[in-house]
Amino acid sequence: MSIEKLLNLEIDISSNNKTTIREQPSTVTILTHDYIMSSGSRYLMDLLQQVPGFWIGTDTIGTFSTSFRGVWGMEAKILLIIDGIEQNELAFGSLALGARYPTSNIHQVEIIRGPGSVKFGGQAALAVIRITSLIANQSNQSNQSNQSNQSNQSNQSNQSNQSISLTSDLGLASNHNINLHYIITGDNQIKQQKLKYGFSASFGHGDYSDKNWTALDAYQLPLKNNANSKPINLNVFLDIYQWKFNLQYEKFEQEDRLLFGDSGIFFSPNKKYTQKNHLSFLHQAISADKKWVIDDNFSLDIKFTYTNQKPWNSKGQYQHNVSRGLNRARFDLSGIYNLSKKSNIFFGTSYYYETAEITQSYLFDPKVRYQGKNTANNDDYSIYSQFETQLDWGKLTLGGRFEDHEFAGNEFVPRVSLTKLWQKLHLKLVYNEAFKIPQFDTVASAENANTPITKIEKTKSWEVETGYQFNPDLTITSNFYLQKINHYIGFNPQSANNTTLGDFSSYGAEVQLNWQLNKLYLNVSYSLFAIEKIT
Repeated sequence: MSIEKLLNLEIDISSNNKTTIREQPSTVTILTHDYIMSSGSRYLMDLLQQVPGFWIGTDTIGTFSTSFRGVWGMEAKILLIIDGIEQNELAFGSLALGARYPTSNIHQVEIIRGPGSVKFGGQAALAVIRITSLIANQSNQSNQSNQSNQSNQSNQSNQSNQSISLTSDLGLASNHNINLHYIITGDNQIKQQKLKYGFSASFGHGDYSDKNWTALDAYQLPLKNNANSKPINLNVFLDIYQWKFNLQYEKFEQEDRLLFGDSGIFFSPNKKYTQKNHLSFLHQAISADKKWVIDDNFSLDIKFTYTNQKPWNSKGQYQHNVSRGLNRARFDLSGIYNLSKKSNIFFGTSYYYETAEITQSYLFDPKVRYQGKNTANNDDYSIYSQFETQLDWGKLTLGGRFEDHEFAGNEFVPRVSLTKLWQKLHLKLVYNEAFKIPQFDTVASAENANTPITKIEKTKSWEVETGYQFNPDLTITSNFYLQKINHYIGFNPQSANNTTLGDFSSYGAEVQLNWQLNKLYLNVSYSLFAIEKIT
C-alpha cells in the first residue's frame, strides 16, 4: 500500500464514523497487512517494537510484555482487542506477549497511542491495540461485495478460499521458531440466506530466547532448549441472518525455570529448579453481534460476549503448582446518530459479570485468597458518549464515560480533541483522562501483603501532534505529550504482591518519517521519554 493510500485509509478506532488517520481525534498508528507481511514479524510482540512509544521487556516467570511512553503496561493498562473481543487475562488484567498472537492471521492492527478509556473502559489507560483477523476481514469484504452485487449472488454457486503457510527461522545459536497456519473462508446458500464462514488455525513451536539468564543471586541458566513456547490459535467466524458469531480458542504454553523458585528468594530451603516447569494461559471466548440500520442517520449495535480463561496456571518441581479459572459474561449496546452532515453523536452502555476461582497455589493459601474465600465475583456497568462536529476552525470531539465497578467504585473520565486538516498539514490537540480497574488477583495480592489498594489509578494526558506530507511518497509526523499518573498500581517482585507505588509523570516526544520509492519502504522513528516523580 502506498503512503498516499495509507493516509486515506479510513478507520473508527477513536472516531465515531470512519475517518482517515490524520482526522482521528487521537494519535493513531495503522499497520496494514502488506506492511505486516513485509516486516518479517512472526508475532504481535515483533510488530509493537516498530511502533513509536512501545518497548518490549520481560516480566515475572519469563513472560514478555510492553511498556508505553516509559510506563510499564503489563497489568490492565494496555488493552488488546481481537475481532471485537478483549484478550487481556482476567486475573490481573495482564497483557502477556511473547510467542503469542501470530501475524499469519492478522489483517490489520490499529493502535491508539494514548488513553482510550472513554470508548474502551478501565483497562485502556495507556494505549489500545485493535486487531482485525484475516477471516473477519474477508467476511467484511464479502459483505460489501454481496451488497454491491446482490442481484447476481443468488445465481452463483458456493465459493471457498483456503491457504496454508509455514514460517520458520534459524538463529545464530541454532535455535529455531516455526509456525504453521491454515485458513479457509467462503460462503454457502442456505435457503434464502447467505452463510459466510471463516476458520483459521495456527500452531507454533520454538525457544523464545537463546541467551543466558542471570538470577538475582548471580546463578546463570542457558535458555536455549529450556525456553520452549507452544502457541495454539483457533478462530471461527460465522455471518448469517445478519448476526456475526466469533469463536476464539487460544492456548499458550511456555517452559519456565525463571524467577519463582530459580532465584531462591521466595522459598525455603532455597532450591534451584532442576526440571522444566510449565506455564500456561488459556483463553476461550464466543461473541454474537448484530447491527440494525434504522435509517440513513441512525444505527444500533448489540453484542453478547462470554469469555472463559485459565491464566498463569503452572505445573512445576517441588509441587510449585497454580490452578485458577475465571469467566466473564458481557452485554454491549451502542449506537450512532448523525445530527447533521457535520455533527454526530456516538453513545453506548455495557454491563459485565465476572467470577474467579483458585484451587491450588504455592505462593499463597488459595482457600483465603479473596477476602477469606477461594472465589470472588464483580459486576460493572458503564455509560459513555462522544460528540463530533465539524467547525470552520477544526473538528471538535467531546466525550465522557461513567463507569461503576463493584470494587473500584464509580469514575467519570472526559476527553476533548481538536483536529485541523489542511491539504498537506494536520494538527491535533488532545486531552484525555483514564482510569485502571484492578482485577481480582491484583486486589487480592495487595490485601494478602497488608498493602491494600484504597485509591484507583488515574491518568491525565495532554498531546500535540503535527504532520506534513511533502509529496505522495514522503511524510513526517511528530507529537509531544505529557501524562500524569496518580496512585500507580504496580507489582513488587521481591514481595510478590501488587501495591500502590505513588504518583509520577511521563513526558516526551515521538517523531516518525515514512518514505517510499518504488518497492522500497523506509520507516524511521525516534521516541524520547522522561519519568519524573511527583512529590
